Amino acid sequence: MTMLTSLLILSAAFALGDANSILEEDLCPSGWTKYGSRCLMFVKTTRSWPEAERNCVSLGDKLVSVPNVVKYLGANLSSVHSSAEEEFLQALVLVKTVGFPPTWIGGFYSVKDRRWFWSDGSDFDHQNWAKGRPGNVGAGETCIHINFGGTVIPVSFIDPVIKLNFIPSSFNN
Repeated sequence: MTMLTSLLILSAAFALGDANSILEEDLCPSGWTKYGSRCLMFVKTTRSWPEAERNCVSLGDKLVSVPNVVKYLGANLSSVHSSAEEEFLQALVLVKTVGFPPTWIGGFYSVKDRRWFWSDGSDFDHQNWAKGRPGNVGAGETCIHINFGGTVIPVSFIDPVIKLNFIPSSFNN
């Protein structure tokens, strides 16, 4: 019950935040939601992790056509740098789907460097792994999705069958 209450509060905060962003000078394009200095969008079309990242980059290229507003360039799968951001992404997915479908975000593991990265190049400075994770990254658990409860879980993107919704993020500079 506490989880449901928290999610309802998050949903309300999300809705209010979205309404307040309309009043701000640096708006996000239609279909995107403002969070801090970023514009975020939930994409219901399912794609593999590499396909989702390529789609995010192409979406970023299209963001420059917003009149009288800051230019938006360089979208990637979303990075997460705090529990508040993680909760916001969870609320975004909940509002758009009325559930918690697994959803790609931008974390990936570099076997060569033996460490995690965000596809937007920002520091990998927040972790909220699900119990028992990360698992065996050498066996292909090399990408991250958020899931029920907002936990971060690595999932293989080597298998092209794994196609999930995803969250693009673009910095609103």
